[in-house]
Amino acid sequence: MLATGLALAAQTTSFAASTTGNLAVSAIVSAQCVIQSAAIPFGTYSSSAVQQNAQIAVNCSNGTSYTISLDAGSGTGATTAARKLANTAGGSSLNYGLYQDAARTKSWGNANGSDTIAGVGSGTTQNIPVYGYIPGGQTSTAGNYSDVVAVTLAY
Repeated sequence: MLATGLALAAQTTSFAASTTGNLAVSAIVSAQCVIQSAAIPFGTYSSSAVQQNAQIAVNCSNGTSYTISLDAGSGTGATTAARKLANTAGGSSLNYGLYQDAARTKSWGNANGSDTIAGVGSGTTQNIPVYGYIPGGQTSTAGNYSDVVAVTLAY
């Protein structure tokens, strides 16, 4: 019995034939985008024009087309052409604008192809500037003013 076990252990395996096949490997990469909103702290307004800017950070997968739009904000009577900072105590507001360029020639809005920005993702963060401006000469009640503008990233 011991001799049979040793003979089996010493025996090598040999194959008479072989064949090949394929192992199919695949993956799906979905288009993805992430947006990081910003804040525009205008600071103190005293009837003189105030400018301030910020950047919206967008990170979309490489080759993904996207569009960024900004709504009119939450101020009563606001439009994308004339946004309103509302006094947190109520009653008064300050007009302001958000622009795509430092010269303030192109307003930010939410009408596709008109006042939105389109881009193509690179797989890295792209910073999109927003230029804010409060025109001078406004008379408003003392207090704190604020607004919330929704930023939409469509892809």
